[in-house]
Amino acid sequence: MNELNFYNLFEHYLIILFIFYFLFVVFLLRGILRINKISIPNNLKSSVIVPFRNEEKFLRRCVNSLLSQNFERERFEIILVDDNSTDGSVNSVSDLINSKNVRLIKLDNGNGKKKAIEAGIHHSNNEIIITTDADCYHHKNWLKSLIETFDNKTGFVAGKVVYSKTENLFEEFQKIEFASLVSIGAAFIGNKFPLLANGASCAYRKDLFFRVGGFTDNLNLVSGDEEFLMQKIFLETEYEIKFCAMNNAVVFTEPIKSISKFINQRKRWVSKVPFYKNKTLLPVLLILFLFYFSLTFSVIFIVFNPELSKTIFTIFVLKNFIDFIFMVKGYHLLELSENKFELLKLMLLFPIAEIFHLIYITVVPLLSLLKGFDWKGRKFRR
Repeated sequence: MNELNFYNLFEHYLIILFIFYFLFVVFLLRGILRINKISIPNNLKSSVIVPFRNEEKFLRRCVNSLLSQNFERERFEIILVDDNSTDGSVNSVSDLINSKNVRLIKLDNGNGKKKAIEAGIHHSNNEIIITTDADCYHHKNWLKSLIETFDNKTGFVAGKVVYSKTENLFEEFQKIEFASLVSIGAAFIGNKFPLLANGASCAYRKDLFFRVGGFTDNLNLVSGDEEFLMQKIFLETEYEIKFCAMNNAVVFTEPIKSISKFINQRKRWVSKVPFYKNKTLLPVLLILFLFYFSLTFSVIFIVFNPELSKTIFTIFVLKNFIDFIFMVKGYHLLELSENKFELLKLMLLFPIAEIFHLIYITVVPLLSLLKGFDWKGRKFRR
């Protein structure tokens, strides 16, 4: 094969991948337009489980935001599960425990987040389990909004998590990228292919947790508890999966402060992908990765064949355009922006954020194959 034929083949290969990507974004737009914002008043009671390890800095803020919920106190309990913290986490909330409706459970051995959630579920008294993270805080109507998303056919509800304040450009990029993940998760749920959920804002029926076997088939994985559970409930029961898009159903968390910690977190998230229950999604995710990988490294080919630059630049611009349309729809329909200024920042930063996203989507999966990651003071290796 001569050099010209190789570059022609690569050009056609990249165009085919882009067509697939375009259809994928259309699929996402279709899904996000199907998300409903219907409040269903009911009498369901919930148990809010907060697993934590070394969260002295944030735990009290989290508990106070839960105690401030605009929801009948007798309809929910808060269960804090200490996964062998070595700092002052427990002392930071000691005056709140055993008062009001807050309980503390201590794990005998440090077995990770799954065991902490399981312990909380076994000690819970109510029919709906809600999980959140100790480093988060919550809108006062978060709990009410999640509960009122349930009807008799609902088995699992995924909620919104957004970054709170940002202090620099790197954190602004994270905020955009994180909002895209929330939008993609909602779109998949809207299309009846639940894929992504965030453990900081999830709700599900306790009886379904036990019916599908809880976390028993993914105990060896450190990430993805809520996503695997959601997928099992969807595949193995008659219940539906919903996304709670109501304006007040929001959990706030902090952006990552350094690039190394950001990459470490994303490696942890990527590590769960090969184990998704719906195997039809894996080829789709692989093709998407090939598109990102090929578009990123196509810059090298431009050096040797400048004629490719027109095609590559056109594809990059078109990708930016359709991604921006999806993001604006996500911000609007899911109400991910606090005000119009957020949308203005999105418009200004989006082209640069696209480059950041393109590179990180290419690099992080490769790094996850080569190296492990750290989490909560524990090391995990492949």
